[in-house]
Amino acid sequence: MTENREYDAREARKRLKQFLTGKTGERLFVQQIPHPSTPTGLCYCDNSVFRTIGMCFKAWLLETLLQLPFDGPKLWFLRRLGARIGKNVHIAAGAWIDPLYTQLLTIEDNVFIGMHTKIFMHEYRINEFRVGKITIRTGSFIGGSAIIGCGIEVGEGATVAAGTVLGCDVPPRSTIGGNPPRIIKRNERPSS
Repeated sequence: MTENREYDAREARKRLKQFLTGKTGERLFVQQIPHPSTPTGLCYCDNSVFRTIGMCFKAWLLETLLQLPFDGPKLWFLRRLGARIGKNVHIAAGAWIDPLYTQLLTIEDNVFIGMHTKIFMHEYRINEFRVGKITIRTGSFIGGSAIIGCGIEVGEGATVAAGTVLGCDVPPRSTIGGNPPRIIKRNERPSS
């Protein structure tokens, strides 16, 4: 962002709202911002005290439920927060899901998410703010301690190896691993 161009927080919030309501049709929202140590108008902490406390409570409750060894309460609460969750989904104890934009998360049927996996729907960088939809397609397997960045789609029947830092889409029926991630193998048979 150029030094002489003033940052317009109101315009940034307007663009973000359009993205969140699906009016843009994009998968990733990127907004140039001043340094994150200054108020950008995009952080929940820039809201009123009561809205900030409400967000913190929602985050605490989600994190608490994600520590449980059974799926029912986790999936119920994620759906209440706007996430689209299919059937036969398992989220292992200790996973972390970004509480700020849960409405951007889609997990289709027969997905397994391993322990200590982290799923981010937003991130701050030194000069930009990013929010993105996460889609994990049917029959995918996410290994433990994987990190999924915002705006990522994991293809149908794909496998993300444990510990992978995922900043790119995963093709269907592929196994991807590492940091940076790379395709380890392609499985041509359709997932069940």
